[in-house]
Formats: sequence, structure tokens, C-alpha cells
Amino acid sequence: AYLRNRYLESFLVPVSFGMNGSVLLRRVDVRGLQSGRSLVTVVGENPMRFQEQRGHFWHVATPTLIERSLLTAFNDASSDLVFGTADSLDKPDFRLIVTVTRFAYDPAGEAMVNFDATVTASGGDVLLARSYWGRAPLADATPAGGVNAIGAALGEAMTVFSRELADVL
Repeated sequence: AYLRNRYLESFLVPVSFGMNGSVLLRRVDVRGLQSGRSLVTVVGENPMRFQEQRGHFWHVATPTLIERSLLTAFNDASSDLVFGTADSLDKPDFRLIVTVTRFAYDPAGEAMVNFDATVTASGGDVLLARSYWGRAPLADATPAGGVNAIGAALGEAMTVFSRELADVL
């Protein structure tokens, strides 16, 4: 993560989806406190409670930040499919919706990213609809440590998703 610029970086292992084509990322939904531009920590597990660590931390709202990170990571890792938005893809072969339910870190432990992903074919058939999660330990309890771990946790979840997507295509 580039903390000074408030960027989030995630990495995937190289992947082949077994076909050429395109995937339109229709939207990334994030609800509640995690949806803004704040860096969020977990302060309670049962029930789940979040707290703003630093207001207006990210350079854009969290859904946009995650969208950019997903698109960059998938396009860098994919040897055949192209991932984009409505601005870059005219007639996509597949559509993807991501709903993020957890995008935070516990300063005493780990970062956690959970998301639901739904992939549909151009005709509307649902090909994949599952929940994914990633966890990554913090190197330290600083915001920089939290951001780096969030990026690693997102990459872990995206790696599992990309393998499962490759299996269904």
C-alpha cells in the first residue's frame, strides 16, 4: 500500500481463465461506516462493531478504492480475460457484482476483508455466487500496518475468487 497517497495495493498470482473475453465490474457495494473515506478498525466481534480510526483517510470512497484495486490486480494477473467498467467495456461476456461486508483491521491482530461476488453470463445466467474472505496479520498496529494488511487480505480473497471463477468458465 502506498500510505502517503492513500492507495490500496493487492496482488494475485497469475491466472488463466481458459478463454478470451471480458468481465464488466458493474459495481462494488460497501455499506455503513466502512463505505466512506475513513480508515476503519474492528472494536467488537459479537456484535460486530467498527470505529473510524482516521476520517477521510482514503483518497476516494472505499467502493471506488476497492474497484480500482480489483481491476488493477485482475488485469495484471489475467493472461486472457480483460476486466473493466462500463466506461471501458462495450459488450462484456460476463458481469461481476461485489458486495463488501468487511474491510477493516484489528490493531491488535489482523486485517479482515469479506466480500460476496456474483458473476453472470451475458444472457443473465448466474455462473458463480459465493462469499470470499481474506485475513492477513499486521506487521504493527499503525495505520500503515493496517493498510498493508488490508491489501494482503483483499489479495488473498481475490485469489480464491479467481481460482473458482476459472473453474466455472
